Amino acid sequence: MQLINFTKWMTVLLLLLLVGCAKNRFPDLVVAEEGMISNCEYLETISETSDPGKFFYNRFRYSQFYDGELKVLERANYMGATHVVWLHNYSVGSSAAVYRCSE
Repeated sequence: MQLINFTKWMTVLLLLLLVGCAKNRFPDLVVAEEGMISNCEYLETISETSDPGKFFYNRFRYSQFYDGELKVLERANYMGATHVVWLHNYSVGSSAAVYRCSE
C-alpha cells in the first residue's frame, strides 16, 4: 500500500515538473497572413540562412538541424514584433516580414 502511494505521488510530482518546463519560446509572436496585418506598423524584412556546418560544429545550440526559422523568430522577438509573415521558409534559409500591431 505504501509503495502504491509513493509511486502515485512521484508520478504527480514528475508530471508537474515536466509541465513547468514546457513553455512557448516566443509567446508574443503570431504567424500571420497579409490580411491580418493591414493596420500594423511594418518593422523590417528579416532574412537568415541555416548553418550548413552546424551538425558537425554547433549541434547543441539549437534543438533542430534546421535553424533559419529560429534565427528569424529570435530577431523578430528582439525587435518587439507581434506578427510575422513568412516570405520563404526553406531548409537553406528563411525570410519574413515583421510587424508590430497595437491590438
